Amino acid sequence: MTVRVVLAGLLALSAPLASAATPPQQAAAAPVDPAATQAQLQALRGQVKRQDTEVTQLKSKVATLETASQAAQRELEERDRKIAELRRQLEAGQGH
Repeated sequence: MTVRVVLAGLLALSAPLASAATPPQQAAAAPVDPAATQAQLQALRGQVKRQDTEVTQLKSKVATLETASQAAQRELEERDRKIAELRRQLEAGQGH
């Protein structure tokens, strides 16, 4: 469940990147200010860099959660095997 939540978060974070990749259309009559365009480009690059860092951190957290989940699953399976063995021993001792 937690892994799904993290993956959903990753997808949500990637949505702004998709919209940033396609620049908005400007009116044909509006003059283009190179300095403003450069500033917007730098701002977008900074945003992409921050989001890339966040995605990397989230991927690391997902990997950690998956490892913990797998370890917990193995522990549960081992506990279930022990319980089944103890039940067999109990039934054998009671003569069932």
